[in-house]
This record gives sequence, C-alpha cells and structure tokens, in this order.
Amino acid sequence: MKSVSGNGVSIGSCIGNAFVYQNKVDLNAESKIVFEEAVQKLTSKFQLQIKDFKNNNRNEEAEILDAYILILQDPEITGQITAENQSSVKEIYNIFESSGNILASMEDEYFKQRAEDIISVGKHLVNTMQEKEIKVELNKNSVLVAEDLTPADTSSMNMANVIGIVLRDGGPTSHAVIVAKNLGIPCVIGVGESIKEINNDDLIALDGSTGKLNINPDEDVIESLNETKKREEEIRNSFTLSEYKNQDFEFLINVGSGEEIESFNHPFLNSIGLFRSEFIYLDRSSIPTIEEQRDILEKIQDKFSGAITYRTLDIGGDKQVDYLSLPVEENPFLGVRGIRLSLQIEELYRSQIESILTSRDAHRVKIMFPMISTIEDFIKSKSIIEEIAEHLGKKMPEVGIMIETPSSTILVEDFAQHVDFFSIGTNDLTQYIMAADRGNPNLIEYQDSLHPAILRVLENVFSVSKEQSIEVSVCGEMASDPISAIALYVLGLRKFSMSSAASPFVFEKLVKLKSMNTEDLKSEILKSKNSQEVRDKINKLEI
Repeated sequence: MKSVSGNGVSIGSCIGNAFVYQNKVDLNAESKIVFEEAVQKLTSKFQLQIKDFKNNNRNEEAEILDAYILILQDPEITGQITAENQSSVKEIYNIFESSGNILASMEDEYFKQRAEDIISVGKHLVNTMQEKEIKVELNKNSVLVAEDLTPADTSSMNMANVIGIVLRDGGPTSHAVIVAKNLGIPCVIGVGESIKEINNDDLIALDGSTGKLNINPDEDVIESLNETKKREEEIRNSFTLSEYKNQDFEFLINVGSGEEIESFNHPFLNSIGLFRSEFIYLDRSSIPTIEEQRDILEKIQDKFSGAITYRTLDIGGDKQVDYLSLPVEENPFLGVRGIRLSLQIEELYRSQIESILTSRDAHRVKIMFPMISTIEDFIKSKSIIEEIAEHLGKKMPEVGIMIETPSSTILVEDFAQHVDFFSIGTNDLTQYIMAADRGNPNLIEYQDSLHPAILRVLENVFSVSKEQSIEVSVCGEMASDPISAIALYVLGLRKFSMSSAASPFVFEKLVKLKSMNTEDLKSEILKSKNSQEVRDKINKLEI
C-alpha cells in the first residue's frame, strides 16, 4: 500500500480501479495536414461537441469549448504561423506551449489554469494534424487519473462511470474540479509526481475532503473509507429545509463561472453571497456589451430567487485581459486591480453598473466593491452608481465592500458609517496581513486563515458590524471549510457564503456547535499563538 497526499477539492470518498488517462503528443510523428486545415477540422469537431453538450444540458462544458475555438483564432498564436512552419507539429506545439507558459508564470490562479487550456488545445491540434483519434473507454467505478482534464478530453468519456478524479496539477476552479463538484465526484488535485506511481487497474481509495489517497489499500483502509462514505451520505441527507430554517445562521452561494450558473441546482439555498463578475470579461476577444452583461445577470436571476451580491470587476495587475491593454506591474497584488481599475477605466465600470440597474430583477441585486482601501474610493464609486441610477430613473441598490485589505479592517468603524454591508474575502485578507503571496507554494505555512492574527482581525470586524447593525458575511474559502466555519461562528459570524457542495458538511458542524456555550472557546481561540493551536482547540470539541 502506498499513501499519497494532495489537495481535496470535491468532498466525498470512493474506492475504485484507476484509469490512467494520458493525453500526450508524439512530436516525432509527421503531420498529414497543415495548420490551417487542422484548425478548420478541429473547430468543426469542437462545434459538434458543443452541440452535443448543449443537447445533454452540459452547457458549462460547451462554453469552455467555445473558448477553445477562440484560442485557435487568437492572433497572438496564428500570427506566429508561417509557410515554413505550418506543417511542423513540433514548432506549432512549441508556439502553444510557450504562450501557455507565459500565463502559467503569472501569480493569479485563473491564468495558471487558462495556461492549461492553451496547451491542451495545442495537443488536440497536433493530434488533428497527425489525424490521430483518441478514444477512451471507461469501466464502471473508475477513478480517473490524469495530469489534467479539459472538456475536449471529457467529451469522449462516459463520466457516469467515474467515481473519483485524481490530477497531478490543476487548480480549484479548473474544468475538472468544476465537473467533479457538479457531478458530486470526489476529487484530489496537486499530487505532483506521485501520480507516476499509479498504474492502470490499481485499486484507489480516495478522500476528496482530506486530499488523501491510498494506492492498493489494505483491508483496514478500505473498511475505514467505507464507514466514511456511509457517514457522508448521512450528513447530506440530514441537510434539509426543515432543519435549515430553524437555525440562527444563513448560507449563501459563491458563483464565479458560467458553468456554475448552468449547473446550480440546490433545493433551497437560493441567494448568492459572491458573484465574481470578472468571468464575463475573460475568455473573450472584446469588451462585453451592456446587453451581454445583462443577459448573464438575468440568467442568474432565473436560477436564484433570493438576493444576489454582485462584485464589480476584480481584474488588473496579474489578471491580464488582452483587449484592455493593461500594463504589466512588478507587484500586481498591490497594483491597479479591483475598484482601482474600475475608477481608472470609468466607462468599463459605468457599463457594468448600467447592466445591473437595467436587469429584470435589479431590486434583488446588491453591489459590492473589491480592493477597497480608502473611504474616498468607496464614496467615489458609490457616487457614480447614484448618478447612473438617477439618470435611468432606477432605485439605488444596497452598496457594500469586500473587507480584504488591512486598511479596511483598521478603518472598519469608519466604513460602517457609509456602507450597507461587509463581505470578508479571507483569501486576499490572509495574503495581505501575513505578507505571503497566496500563489507561492513556498509560503504555505503563512497562508493559513486560522492564524490568530487573522482571527483577531475578523472578530473585531464582526463586533463592529454587530454594534453598528451592519450585515457581514464571509465569502472566502474559510466559509467552505467545516473547521474554519466553526471558528467563524464562535467569533460571531452568522452568514456564510460557500460552494453548495460544502454546505451539508458545514451545516452538520454548526448545528452541533449551536447548543454549546462557546464563550470560553472564543477566548481560548483569540489567545492562541498559532493556527495549529486553534485547530487543536476546535478538534477537542469532538463534533
């Protein structure tokens, strides 16, 4: 038995046989058709797959293949094709690979994942030039093992036969992770070179919560994991509307892609605590029109009957969008991003606000600004909304801020005099308070949101919000993690925004916690010296 650790990104556990998928290219094989012909042929193939996806209600995968077609048409890539290299699979693949590597070198997780898409398109194009057809036949109860997976890969797979996914690389919003969450498939990513130790038909015991997997496990591990699976199903079944509506806390949903909009289907969670609007602007070649932005928002309004918290654009710095010609900055996380970019390119910001205010159910939309550091930025941003609302004859929406910069936590009492609500982005807040780039794997020990430095800041924000009667929620990854959610509840939070897949597991912990006297635990947590002490104190509760 061999044990491997990665990052658990889709809750659940399974035991099945490995199917090792290898989407590799043979750069020594000659091409049979030239680049332009291969692009036309691959585009037609993608278009047929898009049609099939849509017919089977797999709209999120269809949208990604639409983006793949745009990659094939990208002038940054096609402009490098010449009469001399149009038949060379090696040179053409190198163009895609180098373009992908440029994005992979950026700090932002989104662009690292888009790098995977570009390289994947390059692989499919090389296979098309060589007229190779990749066929995949999965047995039932397969654990799919791969370096990465794209819609072009999974389109040829019967995902109904897949009970688990293991990836060498991948990020939390990569295609494979989204598919796993949507289908309720346990998933572990980031196992690195350990993936080479997995062979076809090896028995795999996988825990998508902890990120642990065992290759050819012994009977004790199998028995333990079967008990875990049984317990997980009981937790999911106990998360019902009748139980949920009697609690003193509220769950909201995070949405950050067209895929998540299309696939969302929860019986009673119906409000969005964080809509990441930047996805509307990414994976396209021009600025979206007001109508296009409004159409996407109205799709969300059709899916969600409750309030929708719409975060304005959070792009800039390391999140490069070609058609905006944004400058490359030496320190992008401290650069022109979020609301700073919106105020610099005001017409972009104004079009976004107009699309919100003219949407069908605008009365249910709350507007939230990212990367707010000063009162002045908030007042200026809000005044533009007031101006547009007055011009359109529309009601002024509720307006709030992301608490994610150190200055916003220090000035929280001052901000409380101006805003309608707070939403805490614990991912960036942790990065800024701990002075540790969250994209740097060498700084993982500093990127823990349970560090007392973070918890003490959060407790103060919760306290001020309560005193000033300001709504406050957490929309960062802390809210989706059951242990972190316990700490947040103990410190005073009652509104959690998360992925719907995490909600039953957070609910199970908070229901048990509700009946306890947590004042002593709160005091102990705030006196802790490091994050491990915090975890130890929470784990002693045995809930």
